[in-house]
Amino acid sequence: MTDTSSNTGGLSESELEDLVASTDTGGRSPDNRSIAFFMAAVALVWSVWQIWIASPLPYLIETGVFSGREARPIHLGFAIFLAFLAYPAFKNSPRHRIPVADWVLAIVGSLCALYIFIADSALVDGLLGTRLSDRPGNPNNFDIVVASVGIVMLLEATRRALGPPLMVVAIVFLGYTFLGPYAPGFLAWKGASFGAVADHQWLSSEGVFGIALGVSTGLVFLFVLFGALLDKAGAGNYFIKVAFSLMGHMRGGPAKAAVVASGMTGLISGSSIANVVTTGTFTIPMMKRVGFSSEKSGAVEVASSVNGQIMPPVMGAAAFLMVEYVDISYFEVVKHAFIPAIISYIALVYIVHLEALKKNMQGLPRAVEAKPAKLALLSMGITLSSILILGGGVYYLFELFKALETNFMQLLAVLVLIALELGLYFGVKRNITDEQRLLGIISTGAIVLCNAVIVAFGVFFLIGFITQMAGPTLAPWIIGALIITTYVVLVSICAKVPDLVMDDPNAPIEALPEPKPTILAGLHFLLPVAVLIWCLMIERLSPELSAFWAVALMIFILLTQRPLFAFFRQESQQGRIRQGALELIEGLIAGARNMIGIGIATAAAGIIVGTVSQTGVGLVLAELVEFLSQGQILLMLIFTAILSLILGMGLPTTANYIVVSSLLAPVIVSLGQQNGLIVPLIAVHLFVFYFGIMADVTPPVGLASFAAAAVSGGDPIRTGFVAFFYSLRTAILPFLFIFNTELLLIDVTPLEGVLVFIVATAAMLLFTAGTQGFFVSKSKVWESVLLILIAFTLFRPGFWMDMLVPPYEIKEPAQFEEALGNVKTGSEIRLIVLGEDDIGDPISITAILPVESDGTGAERLEALGLELLVDGDEVIIDNAAFDSVSQNAGLDFDQKIKQVLIPADQPAKELLYIPALLLLGFVIVMQRRRNGAALSQVMAS
Repeated sequence: MTDTSSNTGGLSESELEDLVASTDTGGRSPDNRSIAFFMAAVALVWSVWQIWIASPLPYLIETGVFSGREARPIHLGFAIFLAFLAYPAFKNSPRHRIPVADWVLAIVGSLCALYIFIADSALVDGLLGTRLSDRPGNPNNFDIVVASVGIVMLLEATRRALGPPLMVVAIVFLGYTFLGPYAPGFLAWKGASFGAVADHQWLSSEGVFGIALGVSTGLVFLFVLFGALLDKAGAGNYFIKVAFSLMGHMRGGPAKAAVVASGMTGLISGSSIANVVTTGTFTIPMMKRVGFSSEKSGAVEVASSVNGQIMPPVMGAAAFLMVEYVDISYFEVVKHAFIPAIISYIALVYIVHLEALKKNMQGLPRAVEAKPAKLALLSMGITLSSILILGGGVYYLFELFKALETNFMQLLAVLVLIALELGLYFGVKRNITDEQRLLGIISTGAIVLCNAVIVAFGVFFLIGFITQMAGPTLAPWIIGALIITTYVVLVSICAKVPDLVMDDPNAPIEALPEPKPTILAGLHFLLPVAVLIWCLMIERLSPELSAFWAVALMIFILLTQRPLFAFFRQESQQGRIRQGALELIEGLIAGARNMIGIGIATAAAGIIVGTVSQTGVGLVLAELVEFLSQGQILLMLIFTAILSLILGMGLPTTANYIVVSSLLAPVIVSLGQQNGLIVPLIAVHLFVFYFGIMADVTPPVGLASFAAAAVSGGDPIRTGFVAFFYSLRTAILPFLFIFNTELLLIDVTPLEGVLVFIVATAAMLLFTAGTQGFFVSKSKVWESVLLILIAFTLFRPGFWMDMLVPPYEIKEPAQFEEALGNVKTGSEIRLIVLGEDDIGDPISITAILPVESDGTGAERLEALGLELLVDGDEVIIDNAAFDSVSQNAGLDFDQKIKQVLIPADQPAKELLYIPALLLLGFVIVMQRRRNGAALSQVMAS
């Protein structure tokens, strides 16, 4: 590759590699071959050990089984050891040799981490006295010394691997545990002793070795390793080439290809910065070539790369942390996160399209011109639909399919899908102009989705048939053989077309490659991704086991793809197996080195989590936000979003989510309940997660913006501001799904879910058009305002309906029992009660009580586990039974009922779509008239 600095104003290839290395894998590369080999061997051993503990083999042979308490110290020991060897202490520190001091720090730091494992083994009996687990909360002096040194080593490793932000935040929280008595006002707390802090943070499972590090050990490593192996096999280049071949010919095509390529890379990547540099090296110069400025081309890449972190199934590894923190299944996390992520990406493609229309940009020419109908059928809709499928859309439709009771109805559903597909195909098999292309894209996406659903159903029936006929013992072997057979068939197809070569992004591109051979060149890369998603979403295997089988398949592919390609092409086999083995080893090493920063980050974030659990600082933040918002829910959410942005600055995605969710998620839940807003926990966690990752975009710290500016040669601050403007749709979504949880597919039927997706997509496109100032033509200010208003109405029609017809009738507390007896079964009553918080201050909370049984008011009260004490007009809760509906809703002894809210008969909120669509039609008519007038003037002149 040539030096990009001369062509794009950016960095050279070596400088870009150093940028990624310094943020992800470590910037040190020793000249001494023995030391370099040793570092690689340690990383290789780490990967092999992680695969071993995730596999079912230790349990089958009953040897080498590690519990979570044993595995976490080993995991952190590897990470700290490699962090001190791979990351230089300072910018001017040697990069081609490892100083003696770093060797000492690496050994001491890893031994401190391993102490938790060693101190609980048989080795300590008689040496250190009793085992560590036999004296919980009672550390001896040696324990405290090890914990203190270990925390210092971890903080230094954090500074090296991740920069100062996370280290500084962790030090501030550590300082708060000691200086609590000296803190001013409501920040004050009683403080903790040195030994208590050391024990809580290092020796227990509440701090460093808590849930976050456990998720990194059991889940995150395998998914990062899977991505590294997939990239080493060539999938990263394949995704980029496919995106360009399908979309490069469209208006602003390289920018649209950048969005889709970054989305596909984000499926397997846990780093926004690596995503920016990996895809941006190719996409940014091409975007500049078709007319985008340096800042806008960098901003498009930043917005699409950061969005990759919210894309299921991996979500920058945060999905697996949500499973632990929210206590719901992985399938539920993906289901809830799916629609916001998809519509955000669709809106970003639309932003690029509008930018291209504004400047009348053209796409890149094709090497071989295809028929217009083919271009329409093989363009952006295919790629977007592929992302939709990979993200879980097929499996959500699959849930609808499973609800059909009879085989006849299932068969009928498949036939309807086939008929729909044929109708769509013949409907769009004609020349499609630029103005009609959106229709072609939507139809194409529907066709591909129909195909995918039919294939998914077919595979499901086949696996079900095999399981039924072969039994649980033989079925896995038969299914495995089918997967291998499918892989061999796919490789035979891929071998018929040339390999995809990594292009020089700065070399002139005279024509785009043909889509068909480009797509066929890497079909086998889709198989492990399909296996991973199938195991997670259909078989509902644990994420650890699903990732293990995907990694196992990737290992098999890396070892065999070279020999198989040579066999089908009738080429020499010499060196092919060795080449595959070397690529496998390189992939295992790359996966481990990619995990250094994540392992360190989750451990350091554990210090913050430990501080929250030890000091109760979360209540302090709740008081601060409540004071600033003065009880206004929208202000409360805005301040929480700002705090999430501040706390997320400079942190990788995983650590980012741990910090913001630990500190701010409880704030929204508690303050929301006090102010009448009952928000599901998953919605709260997605809210803080979205704004946490927005810190990668937002100046002045937005690391992804700096990385993109380094590639484009643009100004990093301006790039960050443009990227933030492009990301407004991502920033607005969390506010919307807090108030309208249907966007997260909460309490909706499958059919309602499809409708929500269609309406939400249309609303997001209108919001995008409003903020970009361009729709059918350039918008006037009042038209942009109307478009945003229409989009808001489609997103949350209930806002206006609640103003027209109140959703609840207010009853006096003394009428509670009577009202409870009159409401319909299945409805929900809201109680506003006065009580006290954990420290005795008076608070008002809103409790939701579902009415699930028939009967009188007294019988329903008993079913809710609620006993009341009525004194005239005053009603006090005398008892809320243990683990009852009322106790789980937040009700407790001695609370006073202030108001009773009974559901009122309210028209369907969807009726407000009608005036919104009429307004939309008015805007379209006005803009088309303006377009026609402008065209007439041009023709007259």
